[in-house]
Amino acid sequence: MPRELSTKGRQTREAIAQAARKLFAERGFHGTTLSDITTAAGKSPAVFYRYFDDKEDLLAVLAGSFLQHLVASTGPQVPLPDSPDDDEYFTAAVTEYWSTFKQNLGIMIAVAQLGATQQRFATVQNEFRRFGMNIVRASVLRAQQQGYGADLDPDHIALAMSLLFENFTTVYLRPAAGALGVHPTDEDAVRTLATIWKRTLYGDTQGDTLGGDTLYGD
Repeated sequence: MPRELSTKGRQTREAIAQAARKLFAERGFHGTTLSDITTAAGKSPAVFYRYFDDKEDLLAVLAGSFLQHLVASTGPQVPLPDSPDDDEYFTAAVTEYWSTFKQNLGIMIAVAQLGATQQRFATVQNEFRRFGMNIVRASVLRAQQQGYGADLDPDHIALAMSLLFENFTTVYLRPAAGALGVHPTDEDAVRTLATIWKRTLYGDTQGDTLGGDTLYGD
């Protein structure tokens, strides 16, 4: 049974974790050394090893904690749109997603990089995806109950939307977006994702536009 940390121990552990989150977001897992983390945290490597076995152990702890937070924050009931005109639902849901994943972007990037070669991190990555899929699947089923999207496969739409959000977020929040000529803002990101999600379920029910033009063309 692990010993309980003192207040100072918890603060030290959190300083290391915060440094890792920031550096993983900026440089990725492989581009971040243990020395980078300890220097950014203002701690020595010897102190690091009091709390973590190595850099992968640190990531596993961060990812596990983040996943627990996601599950706890959702609760037993998944919120659902009241109607095709419930713009507030989609904006609120995407805003919550965006805020949460922006704060934990480094974890998502690092887990994705290690998930490509290590099964334990691939499993964690799929747990993150399953969380998003469950919400989207429920929204598809709600839309179908309301008489929309009869031809949509809830499981396939859930996976497609989950991967869209994941990849859009990863690219949009890093320098890659600027390199592609996009000038990212949180407001534009939320509006874009909310519009795509809503129109996937309900179509263009209000003649909504994105930046003045219809999202899918004329």
